[in-house]
Amino acid sequence: MNNNMYYFVNENIFTFNSGTEFSAMNRQKLFNKYDVNSKIMTRNYNQGLHQEIRKNGLGDDDIINMYDYFQHVTKVPYHHVKLRYSKMIDKRYYKIRGIDNNKSMILLHGHKVATVQIFPSTVGEIGNVIYYDDFGNVTSKDIWDARGFKSKTQYMHPDGQLGHELVYDYHGKPVMEIAHMNINGKLSPTMYKLLDYNGHNLRFNTEDDLFVFFMQEILKKHPGVLINDRPTLTEPVAKVNNAEKRYQLLHNVQTTDAKLSGSPKGKLFPILEQFFHKDMNKYDGIIVSTEDQKRDFNKLFPSLRCYAIPDVALFKDHEKEIQKGLKPVDNDNLIYIGRIAEDKHIDHLIQIASFVKNKISDVKLNIVGYFSSPKYQKQLENQVKKLNLNDVVKFKNYSIGKQKAKLLSNSKLMLQTSFGEGLSMNLVEGLEYGLPEVAYDVHYGPNRIIKNDVNGYLIPQGNMQEAANKIVRILSDDDLYKQFSKNSLEHAKDFSADNVMSQWKKLG
Repeated sequence: MNNNMYYFVNENIFTFNSGTEFSAMNRQKLFNKYDVNSKIMTRNYNQGLHQEIRKNGLGDDDIINMYDYFQHVTKVPYHHVKLRYSKMIDKRYYKIRGIDNNKSMILLHGHKVATVQIFPSTVGEIGNVIYYDDFGNVTSKDIWDARGFKSKTQYMHPDGQLGHELVYDYHGKPVMEIAHMNINGKLSPTMYKLLDYNGHNLRFNTEDDLFVFFMQEILKKHPGVLINDRPTLTEPVAKVNNAEKRYQLLHNVQTTDAKLSGSPKGKLFPILEQFFHKDMNKYDGIIVSTEDQKRDFNKLFPSLRCYAIPDVALFKDHEKEIQKGLKPVDNDNLIYIGRIAEDKHIDHLIQIASFVKNKISDVKLNIVGYFSSPKYQKQLENQVKKLNLNDVVKFKNYSIGKQKAKLLSNSKLMLQTSFGEGLSMNLVEGLEYGLPEVAYDVHYGPNRIIKNDVNGYLIPQGNMQEAANKIVRILSDDDLYKQFSKNSLEHAKDFSADNVMSQWKKLG
């Protein structure tokens, strides 16, 4: 690693982020700590992008977004534009009528002409403005950036479908046009046009084509290395012709059946086929989270240069934490943090909690995250009800920052039941809270984080009764619990910022 600029390529930073986005943000904090030049580079339009970045402890200089760049708003002042004080509404003629905390109507002579949606997590600030014709049909929609300016307008066809969009700079000048058409019953964007970009109008067929152009423009001004976080962006990154180097970062196991991840018989996830079957030779290497996964790639793809670097770093002073000692936790709270999705086998967590309750009556299981779908949410809620666990299993909202730290500090043991992992950021984070951990022994991460019978237990995949037995053992033996907890704190040092950065410095 030298004085290059490093760009962590991603689609977006969302309101509800997965491990991929958290890894990118954690990496940006790590590179900041060691004064390595880097930015998260994102493709998608997101009116709340800078709001979300700030929620996660980063600033405007930590990210470069394609739309921001073409709008010339990578660095602009924040204005908290409240609807009632906005110059957008001429109050001599229009009346504002509040509907609730999230919406207001704009009336002209008693007729509704617009609805204003308040920006999330704000009090009265403009988010979206929806305009109507005399018959109540939506004609257009203004989208405001969280920083307090009108960013985009969407115009609707008479049938209500999206027609075209205009994207503006900070002063309201159109800088981009996006056209949409209904093709085979599906509404899709069919053109992206930059308006008066360096004196020319430039047309692109897809958002990814525009993204390739954007990346090349950035690299002309600030040369650097592309590290692609998203397999969906493998092809666009491969097409960039002026990157100093490019790497694919893989956060998960590569095969649909994790048990076959080291075998030629393993079936690649379809989303990875672009990289391994088409673009691999255009990359300078792949980055995975564990030495085990690196070993398998070296066997399966001997021509591919592979690096093993944990996709999360811990920033606490772990020696200090060990000397300070563990804070007693006077409960039997189990915790899972992550996506509440089918591939995480949350139904196994609930069944395990039921088995544990037979031996430890006051056990609680907090499942923290966002649901993959309403259908899966209903399925899990029905399971909890059927097992009579309403007082035991609690679904907690997606949490970050201090709220997440509070949940971890008030937990006694961490669980995980997924059938495949690249590493598992949340198990790593659990170490620095001194949590003993129980997880299925699957490729690749859990056996890198949990040392069996040292700071927790690795359980044969799907053996829920065995998982429950080990949890009961830990919670029923204070001396064992304290030893496991201390060992987790010790093991956290393996994922310290210093250790993880030393791995990044080996990147060729």
